Amino acid sequence: MKREVTERDFRKEEFLNSKPEDYEFRDDGKIVRKDRWEKGIHVIASLFDYRDFEIDDVVSSVRKMRDALDEAGIEFIPVGKES
Repeated sequence: MKREVTERDFRKEEFLNSKPEDYEFRDDGKIVRKDRWEKGIHVIASLFDYRDFEIDDVVSSVRKMRDALDEAGIEFIPVGKES
């Protein structure tokens, strides 16, 4: 016998086991994690092998990387900023 359809069956996969209190609406109406900035800086820090870090150190490393690309004549186009 098939099971009944429930409210959970209508939820998007990405939010299936999520808690509403961990999310908020972005200005454009998209649902996003409240801690997305913190998670993002940790991902970037890990790319530079930082374990314990200050945000300024991570920003400085990204600036140095961008400067090195500029000096090498490589144009850096951030994702989402392509024309």
